[in-house]
Amino acid sequence: MKNSNEEYYTRSVTELADIVPITTCQEVYSTTGLKLVNKNVRLNSSFFEKLARHNILPPLEQCLVVENGVSNDEIVYTARYLLEVDPPLARLVTNLPSQADLFDILQAVTLSDPMVFLLTLARERRAGLYTHSVTVALISIYLGMKLGLPRQKLIELASAGLFHDLGELRIDSALLKADAHPTPIEREGIYSHPATSQRMLLNSSIYSLEIIKAVMNHHEFIDGSGYPFGLMGIEMGQLSTILSIAEVAATKLDQEAEDGIARLEVALKFNLGKFDSVLLGYLSPLYEYRTEHGELESTHTIISEPQLHNQINNIVMAIVYWQRLLGNTPIRTRSPSAYIHQRLASLSQATREAGISTSNQTSVTEAIGGDAKCMVELDQINQETLRQIMAVIFEVQRRWPTYQADMTDVGKVVSSWMEHMQELLLDEREIKK
Repeated sequence: MKNSNEEYYTRSVTELADIVPITTCQEVYSTTGLKLVNKNVRLNSSFFEKLARHNILPPLEQCLVVENGVSNDEIVYTARYLLEVDPPLARLVTNLPSQADLFDILQAVTLSDPMVFLLTLARERRAGLYTHSVTVALISIYLGMKLGLPRQKLIELASAGLFHDLGELRIDSALLKADAHPTPIEREGIYSHPATSQRMLLNSSIYSLEIIKAVMNHHEFIDGSGYPFGLMGIEMGQLSTILSIAEVAATKLDQEAEDGIARLEVALKFNLGKFDSVLLGYLSPLYEYRTEHGELESTHTIISEPQLHNQINNIVMAIVYWQRLLGNTPIRTRSPSAYIHQRLASLSQATREAGISTSNQTSVTEAIGGDAKCMVELDQINQETLRQIMAVIFEVQRRWPTYQADMTDVGKVVSSWMEHMQELLLDEREIKK
C-alpha cells in the first residue's frame, strides 16, 4: 500500500483526469511487476482504487500525457498577468532594460512531458502553487539579469523557479495552510518536498545538474540555517542562492496579497544573514513601492498591547532561558547546542536592532503609543521572530532526531530548552505558519 502522500497524489491525478483528457503513454506497472493499466488508456477517477493499492514504477507522471497541458505560451501569459495585477512585482521589473527579455527566457524553458503534466496538475488542482512557481521564476530571472548572467544560466534559473515546488503536489494541501498543525511525521513529508521535486527532474533525464541542484537547495540559506543540508555560503552555488531568496520573496508577496499586511520587508530585513546582500539590494523595489504609494490596505485585526507583550515575552523567554540553561557549559561543534546557540544569537541581535528589549517587554509598546501602523509592524516583527524560533525547534528535531538520548550536560540543556519551548509555543499554537 502506498504512503499517504502517494495516495493523495494518485487521487489528485485521477480526479484531474475527470477534468482534462489524460492518457497513458506506456503500460503502467506496480513495483512488483503487476500490470495495472495498458498503454493508450484514457484515465478517470475510477482508476484510483486500482492505482492507489500499489507503488508505481516509473512514477505515475512518467506514464501519462495530458491534453491542453501547460505550454511556454501559457507560462508567459501567466507572467504578463501577474505583472499587471501585482504592482510591487511590476515595479521590480521596470529596473530591467526590457520586459520582453523576461518573456523570452520563459519561452526558452524546456518542458518535458512529465513537467507539462505536473504543471498542468498544479494549474488545475493547486492554482496558488502554479502562480507561485511563475512568480519565483520571474524574480529569479530578474535577479540573474541584474547580476549579468548569460542566457543559458537565466534559462536554468527560470526552469528551477518553475519546477522547484512541484514536489508539493505529493503533499496534502491542507497541511500547507497557515492554520495547519502537522504532526512530526507530516512535517517530515513537508521538509522532503525539495528532494521529491529533485527526483521528478532526475526522472525526466533532460535537465542540467545546475537546475536539479538549485531545486534541491531552494530552502537553504547562506548562514547554514536552511534545509535539508544546512549548506553555507558558496556551498549552495549561485543558482541556489538566487532561487532561495526568490522563493522567500514570492512567498511573502503571496501572503501580502491574501491579508494585505506588508510581510516582505520584515522577512528580508529581519533575516539579513540568510541572504546575499547584493541580491537583497536588488529586491528593495518590491517594498519601496509602498513607501511612495502608501501602505497596503489591511483587513487584519490590529493586535492588542497584551497580545504584543505576550509575543515579546515568548521571544525573550526563548533567548534568555537558553542563556540561563547553558551557563558555562561547553558547546560542541556541529551539534544541536551549536545550532541553537548560533540561531538564537542572530535572533537576539535582530530583536535588539528592532528595539525589542529583553529586560522590559512593555518598553517598545510604550514608545509607539498605540499607533496602529506601528503596532501592525511590531506584530509582523514578533511573528517573524517566533517563526524563526519555531524553525529552530523543527530543524533540531529533523537534523538530530535522537537528541534526547544525549545525557551529557550540554545534551540535557538542549533537551530542557526544546521541551520548554515546545510547551510554550507549540501547545499554545501562537505561531502562524
